[in-house]
Amino acid sequence: MKSSDGDITLNPVWQAEQMDRLLGFEILTRTLTAQYQPISPELLADKIGAHKGVAYTIVQNLQRKLNAN
Repeated sequence: MKSSDGDITLNPVWQAEQMDRLLGFEILTRTLTAQYQPISPELLADKIGAHKGVAYTIVQNLQRKLNAN
């Protein structure tokens, strides 16, 4: 397979956009199928293509923002 210097999949902005899209899709499908039970951080990270600590990081960022207000 030919390597490309302009490989979009290596672009952090593109990766973040895709992670957001995959997270939105996961939320949509779980809501439409009435699967309201929690999902493990490892499984969620695997489904959206992120590291397994992403859920913890998101919660920490939200807490900092709420405490700043």
